Amino acid sequence: MMYKNLEVLNKEIHKKSALRELQDASFAKDIISAPLTVAEFFESCKDYPIVFAKEANGEWMATAMLGYKEKENLFINDENRWESKRYIPAFIRRYPFIFIQQNDQLLLAFDGQLKSEDKKDESRKFFKEDGTNSEFLDNVLNFLNQYQADAKATSEFIKQLDSWEILEEKMATIVNNKNEKYNINGFYVVNEEKLKNLSKKKKDDICAKNALPLITAHLISLSNIQRLGK
Repeated sequence: MMYKNLEVLNKEIHKKSALRELQDASFAKDIISAPLTVAEFFESCKDYPIVFAKEANGEWMATAMLGYKEKENLFINDENRWESKRYIPAFIRRYPFIFIQQNDQLLLAFDGQLKSEDKKDESRKFFKEDGTNSEFLDNVLNFLNQYQADAKATSEFIKQLDSWEILEEKMATIVNNKNEKYNINGFYVVNEEKLKNLSKKKKDDICAKNALPLITAHLISLSNIQRLGK
């Protein structure tokens, strides 16, 4: 789990607080899949398999596969750095911040283990002297609000794929360089045969909603599944 000590940001409690600079990506080394938004498909498809999953509440999500063995993110190296020149999903980049739901309200929270009152971290203070948001905090809020909007658009996009009846549940077997086999299941992909044989009405609908480029990025990304084992 990335977040060790969540604290809801509070103007009074954190009026003098700042955020320590992240030293590495060790917080994500156990993460073997990361939610993705449609805004990230074109960059992500170069590096990761993009697959779909249905949550217990019926909501759809897209994820980037980052590994196949429990608690082993293949894209974080021995120095706990994200592998050079690889796209880093927004889900990872938003750390140590997150929106949490409380009484139908979204509240900004952060991992309290990175809290600081050190002078050297002043550029990452949450609030100005007058109690208003710092530029740093406004940038964080803009990023998270955009992420929320993109995540909602992603769920709607996958619902559309489901309504067009082109999704199928799949299982993949990954063979690593030690010839060990790992089965990954419970994910969904677009069935190319079903896509090809859609009615003209559905094909027109896909074009009208500009879904084809995103479907193509997803399909291209699937070749990365076997590369996880290399």
